[in-house]
Amino acid sequence: MIFSNLQLLHKKFLVTILLPILLVTLSGCYFPTPSPVYKSPLQLVDTISTREPSAPQSTPSPNLDDHITDPTTAVIPNFNTATPTQTPDPFTNLYDCQMQIQFLSGPLENKGTAFKVLGKDYFWDKGDKFEIGKGTGIYYESSHYFILHSSFLNGNIFRDLEAEFVRRYLENWGWLDNATIQENIDELIGSEVMWVCDGITLFSSYVDGVVRLSHEASTRLWLEPGNIPDILQSREGDQSEWIGEIPEYDQDQILLGFCGWGPFSLGEERFTYYRYLVSFDVLEHYQ
Repeated sequence: MIFSNLQLLHKKFLVTILLPILLVTLSGCYFPTPSPVYKSPLQLVDTISTREPSAPQSTPSPNLDDHITDPTTAVIPNFNTATPTQTPDPFTNLYDCQMQIQFLSGPLENKGTAFKVLGKDYFWDKGDKFEIGKGTGIYYESSHYFILHSSFLNGNIFRDLEAEFVRRYLENWGWLDNATIQENIDELIGSEVMWVCDGITLFSSYVDGVVRLSHEASTRLWLEPGNIPDILQSREGDQSEWIGEIPEYDQDQILLGFCGWGPFSLGEERFTYYRYLVSFDVLEHYQ
C-alpha cells in the first residue's frame, strides 16, 4: 500500500513539473534577449523590407549605394565654369527625391537615414503613401518642412523607422526627464549635416535649434503644417511639456519633424504624444 502511494505521488510530480515545460517547447515559445548594440536607419536600410497592405509581395526599402553611403563622396558639380548660369531655388526640386541625411559631426556623427520624398500628388491623393514601413517622408515646400516616422517597424526594436535614431538620442525610451532632454538638445546643436538627393549632394548644414512641442501644440502642428511660426510663438498647451527652441525662420532653413514619446500611462498612444522639430541652417547650396 505504501509503495502504491509513492508511485502515485511520483506520477503527480512528473505531471506538475514536466507538463508546462513540454507545452512551452511544443508551442515554440521563448524569451529572446535583445542585443544592446544600437543600429541607426542608415545601418539597417539594407535589411528592412516593407509590405504593401494589399499585395502579397514585399517591397524592399531603398538601398544606399556604396558611393553615396558617405555624402561627402557624392557627386558635387563644378562651379568653375566660364559662363555660370542662374541657380534655381534648391528647395523646389525635392519632391519625388530619394533623400539621404548624414550627420558629419556631433553626438550623432556617422549616423543618418534615407527616405523617399513623396511627390506633390500626395496632397490630393494621400492613399497609403505615408503609412509606417513605406520609407517615405512628407515635404512642405513653403516652409522647407519634412515629416518622418519615428519608433519601430511592427514593434521590432531592431527595425528603426526613418527618424528613430534622432528621437532615441533625444529622449531614449521615453525615460528621460526634461532637463536631460534639454542637455541632449544642447549637445546636438552645431552638428554638421549633409543632405543628398538621388546621389547628388544638395546642402551642407548645421543644427541650429531643436524644440519639443506640447501635446496640444503637437496636434495643431500636424493639422496646420503651414502655421509653424505662429505655433512656435504661441507655445500653447502645458508649458512644462515644452523643451528647447528654434530660431526664427529665414530662407536658408530646413525643418525636420517627428513624433516623441509621452507618459507611460497612455499605453500605445504615448508613441505619438509629442512632436519634435529640428532646425537646420544651410551653410552651402551645391545645386
